[in-house]
Amino acid sequence: MRSISLVYLTLLLPISIAAQVPTVAVVTAEMRSAANEAYQKQDWPAAAERYEKIIKIEEKNAGARYRYGTALLNLNRNADAVRNLEMAMSISPNPIFALAAARGYARTENKEKMYEVLEKSITLGGIAPESLTGEKDFASVLSEPKFADFVKRSDLTVNPCKAKPEFRQFDFWIGEWAPKNVQGVTVGSSSIQLILGSCIIFENWSTPVSSGKSFNLFDTRDGKWHQTWVDDKGLMTHYVGGLVDGRMVLTSDTLANGKKTLAKMTFSKLDNGDVRQHGENSSDEGKTWTTTFDFIYVRKK
Repeated sequence: MRSISLVYLTLLLPISIAAQVPTVAVVTAEMRSAANEAYQKQDWPAAAERYEKIIKIEEKNAGARYRYGTALLNLNRNADAVRNLEMAMSISPNPIFALAAARGYARTENKEKMYEVLEKSITLGGIAPESLTGEKDFASVLSEPKFADFVKRSDLTVNPCKAKPEFRQFDFWIGEWAPKNVQGVTVGSSSIQLILGSCIIFENWSTPVSSGKSFNLFDTRDGKWHQTWVDDKGLMTHYVGGLVDGRMVLTSDTLANGKKTLAKMTFSKLDNGDVRQHGENSSDEGKTWTTTFDFIYVRKK
């Protein structure tokens, strides 16, 4: 009998051990999809419930915790929202999480913590000014000098080209223009725009027979201005240069039929605010220059 009992116990042992091993909870793809769907639909009660289940399993999931905190903000559960948003920040510091946490502190009227989190966002890359001034949770502090100063500093962090004077050297060309030749005849239309965080001066040139565009950028790596011109004839020209006695001088070189030709454009701001663009070519390596065009950019009325 004893031997039979031992055999029976041996057979049961694996079953008993298996029964004692705890089941490890995992977040399924279906759970993530359902939570994301609720979040995208702004179904905040459902989003909060579903993301809460996820972070109970994945405590270090910063993205899920941020979304849980955002859902709580939209449910006016501000204290719980701040706690979870701060946890998300501690896991993965970034300006998006900082903005949400600052909103929570603004709602709970904790200005000290609000400014503390906002200041931290500067070191993380900054927050776009429109995201600050357009946020209703900051309505009560919009008129405060401290908040206005922060918005300005954050803007320069997000858009570093605004803070560097070299990037502003060609701003005199920005505007809507009617370029005229030396006879005073309008030869085309030119729209010069400041784009991409105030880093790029974007030219849009058009005439009845041709059109082209250029990107103009100050490159901090070589300390020079670069213009890349393309047109509707399939041509591309790359110019390099910089300010010379207050004028923007850009040059390029091309090789055609084995012959090297230099091209130069000089942009000069005139006393009345107009801009002169003088184009020249040289076939003797810059010893002599021949005018190819001479335009005065007159601002459109």
